[in-house]
Amino acid sequence: MPAADHNAQFSAALIGALAALGLRDVCISPGSRNTPLTAACVEADLRTWVHHDERSAAFFAVGLAHGSARPVALVCTSGTAAAEYHPAVVEALQSRAPLLVLTADRPPELRDVGAPQAIDQVKLYGSHVKWFHQGAPPDAASVAGASNLAAHAWGEAIESPSGPVHLNLPFRDPLVPEARSDTAPPAATAPRVATGPRTPDASTVTELERMLSDRKVLIVAGALPDTVAADAVDALAAATGAIVFADPQSGLRWGRRTATVVAAADLIAAGGVLDADPPEVIVRFGGLPTSKPVWSWIERHPELPSALIDPGGHRDPLGTARLVVRCDVGATAAAIEPHAGPAEWAERWRRREANAQSAIGTELAATPFPSEPAIARRVVASVPEEALLFAGSSLPIRQLDAFGGARTSPMRVIANRGANGIDGSISTPLGMAATGRPTVGLVGDVAALHDLGALATMARLALPLTLVVVHNDGGGIFELLPQADPARFDPAVFESHIATPHGTDFTGVAAAMGLPAMKVEDADELSELVSAGGGPLLVQVSTSRTDLADLHERLRRSVRSAVETGR
Repeated sequence: MPAADHNAQFSAALIGALAALGLRDVCISPGSRNTPLTAACVEADLRTWVHHDERSAAFFAVGLAHGSARPVALVCTSGTAAAEYHPAVVEALQSRAPLLVLTADRPPELRDVGAPQAIDQVKLYGSHVKWFHQGAPPDAASVAGASNLAAHAWGEAIESPSGPVHLNLPFRDPLVPEARSDTAPPAATAPRVATGPRTPDASTVTELERMLSDRKVLIVAGALPDTVAADAVDALAAATGAIVFADPQSGLRWGRRTATVVAAADLIAAGGVLDADPPEVIVRFGGLPTSKPVWSWIERHPELPSALIDPGGHRDPLGTARLVVRCDVGATAAAIEPHAGPAEWAERWRRREANAQSAIGTELAATPFPSEPAIARRVVASVPEEALLFAGSSLPIRQLDAFGGARTSPMRVIANRGANGIDGSISTPLGMAATGRPTVGLVGDVAALHDLGALATMARLALPLTLVVVHNDGGGIFELLPQADPARFDPAVFESHIATPHGTDFTGVAAAMGLPAMKVEDADELSELVSAGGGPLLVQVSTSRTDLADLHERLRRSVRSAVETGR
């Protein structure tokens, strides 16, 4: 049988089996060597998202996987196209996004002989994937085994903690048959792949109950996988009388909750209140929180009994956990039935939270708009109910954490905080919007510049994304670091090599790409645009980078004073 027929049959069987297992979306970049896979994706009636830039495609897939809570496939040609996926693959592993990375490759005889577009793609992503499979040029045996390969890849991707898998698939020429065929490929079958939550055993549950009962409990909730986990952690906190330091990605700050959630934890922890009124036990759920003052305080107090509950991996860079429970967050939280601690503990923290939020609001009302903290607070308050909010790495997620507060209506916050890079800061929320849910992206100007090509895709796909670019002409976060102190570092070197102003007008770039865009200076106008839930639209809000450190310090002082006064 000609190679082209084997290529087509293998690809149809593999993609068909993945579709049968539940695959719905695939991001495809143009190329020749991936032709059999591309044709199979179309024939399987998958939703195909075409991207000219593989790096952007991969971050789009990360956003879509997080937003839909389903695996997303990537298909590209051989060579550097496959290498472009690497940053997003790293993020997917760290943030637990299920990706099926299908890279087409040249056959073995064309490697290491100077053939064009042939690089070493074997284990290209190294340890940054959950599983790697090196295929062989398709033949009758690989066609027969394609469904089993699909089931293996699918299971590895979705098994908790979920993440990326890489199938490197070489194809020999010819890549297309001599003549087109109108015959539909045979229906693909694959084993059903079932996974479920890992639940703690009875002795572990008993140990946790003893640890938490009748104690002043601090729950630190990092990024949680879903609302089921958030609801279970919320119920546990309410039952124990715990206070909850809730990261924006935990879900515990958005929607009506029964527990005592402290949204101003970052500023309160920086003010020393935890030292004056410390917890007796700490329980961490999920990933490390965004707030450095919070996790730094935990790191300084290893003497406190501490438990980490996370389904897999060992996300304890602090090294303070005395009990590590590698089980499902929701199932574990739901299984614990401790006795409540002192009621006055939670009441004191409710007052502190209320006073802190009042102080933040008062200080920002007295500060001319726009500023990074005020923009974050406005965006949080204005995102439509049940919508998705992407917070860019670096400054936006930190502004959201410290100053975003809480809200009674639900939404979901997603950030590329696995590897904490600024890559894909437009492509990721664009992928989130591919779920069909209204999506808002809050990103910085340097991150937007890094992913500028995605604006063309945003215009072409016309998805419901409102992208808010906070433009302070450089790296605003560096203004908060010691490098910005002229007594410690050369100001000229800081400005040219670290802050890196660029002068880009994003509305002009967007207009050139056919994307609606506008500049906003008024707080109410920003709220109206965000709450409309439309798009595609780019909104540029310009701020003063050099004023940021002073504003942060004023906010910290205001919160510290309000919390101490209200004790």
